[in-house]
Amino acid sequence: MKKFFRLVRVGLRVNFGLSLLRPKALLENKRDFWLIVLILVGIAGLSPVLLYYLKGIRFLYGLLAPLGQQAALLTLAILAGQFLILVFGFYYVLSAFYFSRDLDLLVPLPVTPAQVLLSKFSVVVVNEYLTASLLVVPVLAAYGFHSRAGLRYWAGAALVYLFLPVIPLAVVSLLVVGMMRFVNVGRKKDALMIAGSLVLMAAALGLQFWLRSLPASGPGRQALIAFFSEGGIVRKIGASFPPSVWATRALVPEAGASGLGSFLLYAGVSVGLFAALFLAARALFYRGLLGLGEISARKRRLSREALSARVSSGRRPVRAIFLRELRIMNRTPIFLLNGVLSVVLIPVIFILFARGGGGGSSGDAFQIILLLASSNPAAVILGSALFMTICGCLNGTASSAFSREGAHFWMSKVIPVSPADQVKAKFLHSFAVAGLGILVAAGAAVAVIGAKPGCVLLAMPLALAAAAALTSVGMIIDLSRPLLKWTNPQKAIKQNFNVLIAFLADAGLLIILTLAVTALYGEGLGGAGIIGGLAVFLAGLSFLSFSFLLRIAGRRYAEIEA
Repeated sequence: MKKFFRLVRVGLRVNFGLSLLRPKALLENKRDFWLIVLILVGIAGLSPVLLYYLKGIRFLYGLLAPLGQQAALLTLAILAGQFLILVFGFYYVLSAFYFSRDLDLLVPLPVTPAQVLLSKFSVVVVNEYLTASLLVVPVLAAYGFHSRAGLRYWAGAALVYLFLPVIPLAVVSLLVVGMMRFVNVGRKKDALMIAGSLVLMAAALGLQFWLRSLPASGPGRQALIAFFSEGGIVRKIGASFPPSVWATRALVPEAGASGLGSFLLYAGVSVGLFAALFLAARALFYRGLLGLGEISARKRRLSREALSARVSSGRRPVRAIFLRELRIMNRTPIFLLNGVLSVVLIPVIFILFARGGGGGSSGDAFQIILLLASSNPAAVILGSALFMTICGCLNGTASSAFSREGAHFWMSKVIPVSPADQVKAKFLHSFAVAGLGILVAAGAAVAVIGAKPGCVLLAMPLALAAAAALTSVGMIIDLSRPLLKWTNPQKAIKQNFNVLIAFLADAGLLIILTLAVTALYGEGLGGAGIIGGLAVFLAGLSFLSFSFLLRIAGRRYAEIEA
């Protein structure tokens, strides 16, 4: 056990030493003081969201309390947190288990495969505590304050949150370990790995969609009695994932002695899955790991003419660097899954919940919203543009454009291509990823909600202009302080402080623009005027941010030590 805890301690120090402690570097260079201003703008923009979230929690509690169904608020938060971990934890697990650079050092040590894998699993669990905290902790705290809960509730809430990520992460880990045991073979191991990852993600989303699409009980008297009986809404919400119901019953005082049984079941399943992961690690982990870094060369003989054509046919610098960026992302499964898959995953999740289940209540809600907005096409255009921008830009591709090169960045400094041309190529690559997300989101808006294609087409230029601005801002942030020292590819994106800064800046800008548009509507300004003014503003912002990016490229390339 001592070796295991030492591995966990070292893993935590490496993990947080490269990510959470890195913000101190913001204060080292006075010329980068504008980054702090950008963070403050992002926080100011997100503050209304947090405020409305807390108000929404209080409103839902007040709505459910007279019915005796306030515990449903806990179920909803726990279910959302575990679903978030289940979907996005896949990236963390795959990267930490199989793509960490420290694995070459750990494998020869006198430690067992189970100790190595479970120590990395523990580090991932700690990261997921932070991921789920903004979503789950406010609900747990608000419920305790509004219900005037005693010490029993607060102790139970701490224990429930302690086990919160274990079940979804253990399930994902078992799937990943099993997948890697069979796909890590042959020359096409990267392609098999990506295909296997997509299959697992599709299976998880398909299962969730199937559970939500099960026919609901009819509106008969018995169904209504069951729904509004004690814990009826809790059972309805948690039907697709029973652990959320067990966790809720462990917290509410009405459960009595059965609450203790629910907690023991909740904790027991967590421990059982952890034990199953231990057994899988002993049997499968190293078999899926060994040979992962090997590269198989293509055995193809080139003729003299073909070799001469390859050597003599030069490519334009921007095109060549763009293709290099494309290959780096496509050949690194973690980069591809975090970048390209993210822009597709958000619209897919939206489709999942828009379709709804149990009679299609969620889909009906979206249809009602569209019906109310149909009388105002400008609102549909602006709403579609916002949705497409979110789907296309909030993925970390632009804000890790330079960090993804890692220790190989020195090559970019010595190749005979100007920094400006390299930055242009990286911009085109990141913008192409954003454009893919915008196209998928546009298809979702038309096919799922039923928005008019004309409105969506008019919204696309706004989304593309916003994407150009946000892409430039993200690249400026990453170029100012690239994270080139990382132990696994996951940290270049998901644990890169630059990505967090860019997210705050992007979200803050979008929220400020949304509030400004709402205020202009309140002043009676017409929709056409608002759309035109917004288009001019976004075009100007895109031009200025891209120009600034090119301006600092040469200086920053010379200053970066790689």
